[in-house]
Amino acid sequence: MRTTILLCLVVMATAQSERDAEILRNDFQIDPEEGTYQADMETSNNIRMRSSGISYKGDQPETGSVYVEGESSWITPEGKTVLLKYTSDEGGYVPVVSIS
Repeated sequence: MRTTILLCLVVMATAQSERDAEILRNDFQIDPEEGTYQADMETSNNIRMRSSGISYKGDQPETGSVYVEGESSWITPEGKTVLLKYTSDEGGYVPVVSIS
């Protein structure tokens, strides 16, 4: 869920000047039996997102935990590449950002 929100914020921030960007790849796979998913997306204006996760069932209904890892990257107006890698689980969201 946080990945989706982050991706939406990134897309909204760049949408002002890049309205003509196209989605080049938007792959999403889910395995309900295993409780896993994988997502992969890329746009023509160099926004990329990859995410995967697994859901662990708990003892009671509506309990359990989720582990998610992924990364997003985009190019700033100044031409720098921002890479956001993250993990998220019951311990919290752990982002690591690099700019080159």
